[in-house]
Amino acid sequence: MMKKNKGFNFYSLIRVLRNPWCILPGILLGLYIGIFEKDIALMLTPFGNLYLELLKMCVLPLLFSAITMSVGRLISSQEANKYVKRILIVFSIGLIGVSIIGLIVTLLTNPGGNLDDSSLTTLGIIVNKSQLDLEVSLTGKMIEEVVEQKTTLISFLLNLVPENIFASLSEGKALEILFFAIVFGLAMGYLKQSYKEEVFNILETIFKASKKLIDWIILFLPMGLCCLLASQIATTGFGILAAMKNFVIITILIFFIIYVVSTLVVWQKTDCSLWEVLISLKEPTILALATRSSFTCLPSSISALTELLKFEKQTVNLVIPLAITVCRFGPVAYFATTSVFVAQLYQHQLNLSSFVVIIVASILAGMATAGATGILTLTLLDLVLQPLGLPLEAILVLLIAVDPIIDPFRTLSIVHTGIAATAAVADYKRSPALDSQVQRSIV
Repeated sequence: MMKKNKGFNFYSLIRVLRNPWCILPGILLGLYIGIFEKDIALMLTPFGNLYLELLKMCVLPLLFSAITMSVGRLISSQEANKYVKRILIVFSIGLIGVSIIGLIVTLLTNPGGNLDDSSLTTLGIIVNKSQLDLEVSLTGKMIEEVVEQKTTLISFLLNLVPENIFASLSEGKALEILFFAIVFGLAMGYLKQSYKEEVFNILETIFKASKKLIDWIILFLPMGLCCLLASQIATTGFGILAAMKNFVIITILIFFIIYVVSTLVVWQKTDCSLWEVLISLKEPTILALATRSSFTCLPSSISALTELLKFEKQTVNLVIPLAITVCRFGPVAYFATTSVFVAQLYQHQLNLSSFVVIIVASILAGMATAGATGILTLTLLDLVLQPLGLPLEAILVLLIAVDPIIDPFRTLSIVHTGIAATAAVADYKRSPALDSQVQRSIV
């Protein structure tokens, strides 16, 4: 009898931890500690970083196994040509679409041209302090080191090829690992069935084991979220938000529009209700906002699409890592938005050719951010501003100051739009078990 009660209590605890409402106390506690108890928030920073590292620990094995296995089996199938065409079309439409949304909304709202005198004065003071503030970056790197790492399109393409795949795996270079996994999967797809099936089984075991570890770590998301949020609020503060409020509000609005459009795309591909779609995608949404790491959201995104929404598993395993790693929808939209904002701030007139440059350059610069975070992502904005004749250096410190606020929404746009692109490519197969699974996730 006692054993039954203990088992019941254990599984009840797991159900409670998986409930989305369990996240709310973690968020509220993190906000309170970050605002009113800054010393405690700084003490919690290592624990938040530890939780984030635990999540990242399983991502690369999952990424490599999923991509290699999916590409190999896709090439072996008769439908390879169909999916390649779908991927190219959907990714192209998605990248152009998010950049156009960012450009148009920023033009219509004019956040860089509606600044009052006090805001302009505040921004001027901050820019004048830029030499001191730029000494330290958000990622802990010196600005001189970051500038040296600035990526051009040619070097971006060259950096796709790993010199040593084992070194790339140990250093966590996701883009190089992704390229090798695709090429290795292509080669395996053309081998004889008897040779490759055993390797596919090993890769599937690695994939399932990595996913199981992620599921265990996700149980502690409320605690991890509390530590991460408290540290972020205590470090950032709310001072500069008043001066850059127009830009921050419009940028978040643009990411919200992209989120809504992406959700509607997924909804249109399924035959379940909009509420069921939102509930099914709650875990990758919360993870994106909490961790600010798109790679960390890969396992939960795959689970949401294959287990809850029942999209075709093999295609999802192939497409969503590509969408999140290469098609950086969030940075693409952000670069288009910020370019127009900087032009408005300097009263620089934009014409049709300028708009084309912004769209194309934002796509290329956004794709070049694969594996980059923090200030390195922001410095790549120069790939868009330079052709327009606009300076990055003076405005960079302002973007760095508000980036901790914008970064979670930029990550959410990467993940959620990647999910929508995957849903547009993959085949949908409704299962009778779907309704009960979604209902369990709600409860």
